[in-house]
Amino acid sequence: MAKPGSGIRDFLTSVRLSIVLLAAIALGAVVGTIIPQQEAAEAFAEKLNPSLAALFQALQLFDVYHSVWFIGLLGLLAVNLIACSLDRFPAAWRQFRGVTGPIDPGLFAALPPERIVETDRPPDEAAVRIEALLARRWRRLVKTEHPQGLLIAAEKGGFSRFGVYVVHFGVLAMIAGGMAGGLMGVKGSIEIVEGESSNVLQRRGEPSLPLEFSIRCDRFTVEYYASGAPKVFRSDLSFLKGGQVVHQGPLLVNHPIDFGGLRFYQSSYGILPGGRMTLSYAKGREEKVQREITVGERFELPGAGGEVEVLRAEGNLMRMGPAVKLAVRSSRGDFQFWVFQNIERIKEANPGILSQVPLMNPGLFAPWIFSLQRGGERFYTVLQATRDPGAPLVAAGAILLIAGLITVFFFSHRRVRILLKAREEGSRICVAGTASRDPIGLEGELRRLAAAIRGEGKVS
Repeated sequence: MAKPGSGIRDFLTSVRLSIVLLAAIALGAVVGTIIPQQEAAEAFAEKLNPSLAALFQALQLFDVYHSVWFIGLLGLLAVNLIACSLDRFPAAWRQFRGVTGPIDPGLFAALPPERIVETDRPPDEAAVRIEALLARRWRRLVKTEHPQGLLIAAEKGGFSRFGVYVVHFGVLAMIAGGMAGGLMGVKGSIEIVEGESSNVLQRRGEPSLPLEFSIRCDRFTVEYYASGAPKVFRSDLSFLKGGQVVHQGPLLVNHPIDFGGLRFYQSSYGILPGGRMTLSYAKGREEKVQREITVGERFELPGAGGEVEVLRAEGNLMRMGPAVKLAVRSSRGDFQFWVFQNIERIKEANPGILSQVPLMNPGLFAPWIFSLQRGGERFYTVLQATRDPGAPLVAAGAILLIAGLITVFFFSHRRVRILLKAREEGSRICVAGTASRDPIGLEGELRRLAAAIRGEGKVS
């Protein structure tokens, strides 16, 4: 008759349950990879049928890793691992502690000839030499009497019995860290105009979080490649408490700053709209005319050359730097083209680009040539801030997981049993053993051990 609760115990300690849970978690991770999550999910949801989008929302597929069902799967896996470990650990401990243990009656039966040594030394004398030999690489030597003679037992690698539990503990630590980060972590962004400060962390879909300190962007700088694409952008930040600067430092991409329990990353930047731009233009080699312009402004070219309208302004168009789009209306027709501030560097990096892409040619309305210099612009920096209390647990769990896997797959618990039988002129030595894994490796080691023993005495 089954004991009360044995059904629940068998269910929780089932390897089949582990496989099903791991498959379900992997499937959930695939769904979370394919379907855009959190902020990116909004644009994706707009493209879906409203009924399908509502279904995805109800199933929490737009935030898989924080969903109730995904956290529930992780929790059930944790329970499964704990139950399996508690159920199997006592047996592993007994195997680890038992040096001699019960001897398999067939252990010394049908041994290959190379693992049998016959010597003219008596068993006691041969045992002394064998113990000295085993002491070099084996541990926990025990010598006992056996019905057939003298038995020497030794072992090594007993710790490998616990490798699987180290793996379990590592997985549990990673699960705990992931849950702690998901439930108690903080993630948001801060936009700070150059020269100004902010103490409010904006969080997507959640209330903003006031900080106990303020962050001031003292200076923002950006360097460009020859093509006009941004090369390096950097925020020089000051952290203030009570109006006093308590920490300063540069923030660059992949070079975060830790302060106040948060880690700050350089995310992106932008240029405030409404900044004045300086446009220069000249007819041929005539003296250039300069004027400040804004989007929507119109002005006449000298000599009834035509009317120019500023259609658009971009701070970093196609990652090639600031640019404005102009429309010129004249008796020769209408023209539209972009004027880039970094046009010379763009031409050096992309020879022939003006002929290939006339829309980027500032001299498209010949013989007039336009150029752009920005003036009065103000950058703003975008910082990403995170606090993940589970990160140390995840890191520790990953280390334990790797250590446990190495222990499981590269080490084995090996036990050697050497039986010395007395005979008329010396003794017969039988070398046998067991291993928790890698029986081929054990066989080779036992043969080498027998060969070493054979070299210690005279073979009769």
